[in-house]
Amino acid sequence: MACCGLSSVTSTGQGCGKENRPAGIMECKTSQTTNTTNELEFCNFVDNVKNFKFMSGDTIVHRLHGSEVTRDYFERTAFCSPVLVEQPEGLGFVVPPNITVSDIERFIGPTREFDILDVASQTEIRMTLMEWIKYFQSQDRKRVLNALSLEYTDTELEKLITAPTAVREMDWLRLYWPKDLPDDPCYQKPKFGKYCLMSTKGSFTDFHFDVAGTSVWHYVYSGEKFFYLIPPTDGNIDKLFSWFSRKNFSFLSDLVPECYVVHLTAGNSLFMPTGWIHAVYTPQDSIIFQDNFLQRFSIGLQIRLRVGKINDYRISYHYPAEVVTWYAAQGLLKEFTEHWSNSTVPPKYLLEGVKEMIPYLKDWIATKEDLKVHLNLASPSQTLDCVIDKFCEYLRQWISPV
Repeated sequence: MACCGLSSVTSTGQGCGKENRPAGIMECKTSQTTNTTNELEFCNFVDNVKNFKFMSGDTIVHRLHGSEVTRDYFERTAFCSPVLVEQPEGLGFVVPPNITVSDIERFIGPTREFDILDVASQTEIRMTLMEWIKYFQSQDRKRVLNALSLEYTDTELEKLITAPTAVREMDWLRLYWPKDLPDDPCYQKPKFGKYCLMSTKGSFTDFHFDVAGTSVWHYVYSGEKFFYLIPPTDGNIDKLFSWFSRKNFSFLSDLVPECYVVHLTAGNSLFMPTGWIHAVYTPQDSIIFQDNFLQRFSIGLQIRLRVGKINDYRISYHYPAEVVTWYAAQGLLKEFTEHWSNSTVPPKYLLEGVKEMIPYLKDWIATKEDLKVHLNLASPSQTLDCVIDKFCEYLRQWISPV
């Protein structure tokens, strides 16, 4: 397969190895006064990205026109590979033209506090949005910072941005969260999934998969990004877990059979399926709008990654994936019942996903009392055991015994 450097996706030969530094990569300089382990990790990442030959993302990323990115397309392909769309036309999403960081501050509120990643130290710091915007607009930055956790649900910004049609038609939180829950904070719909990422030149995030096993839609509003992609095979995921637990200076792409690079520029959208391991480098200041979502095409992998407890890159996210999965299960049971009534069979990926989900549903209601109370109050007419039993009854007819 073709390999490529960071500056392009031009073929440069077979295999992986070392090459001269591509254009666009900053030189790494540690502090003159402190040479900490985390600063060395930062330099190690930059050096590895400069020197490693990545395979061309064109070999694994499907390039489509926006009109081709539909729910039917993901049904046909089971959303197994990343999808890149160069222009927004046809995707059915809305983002205001000419939005500025000052507009973002105004729409979300200057006093909003959120976590910022200090890239060199790889530690989190807390800032208000007003403080962040002041830093982002400054020409004299003392540190490289990366804003990855600015969630904008229930803000004025949310009213102005609409995710692509296909995302809205796949997202379990949008599809299955009940609209008639009690008026109590315990039952509020989670404020999760809608992010505005603002990354400064030289930012990076090391290899990870997205929080709670979610899939993600990235839209590059301004700037550019390089994504380094590793497929979510069992072997690669095992290596990620092992590599993450050791926290040493090894470069994950050295430990896996293949790693691909994709260059995103303003106007591009990248749809990333569940579990795809990726690192990201930002060669110039960038603004990204992003939706994270659980979906039906990777049920088993979503849950296994959630149980594995390696969440999104060193930022403290909290997402009630078990609750959302249970609500989705109740919705999928209705779908199974319709198939049964019509003498049709659900697609294979869905049968396998539900079969893998059942043991976790059983475990969660047996061990998570708060979850069980929440679900029983939310759906008093449908017992949780009944949901599981009915799934098992259908699966025994359609596939091997559960």
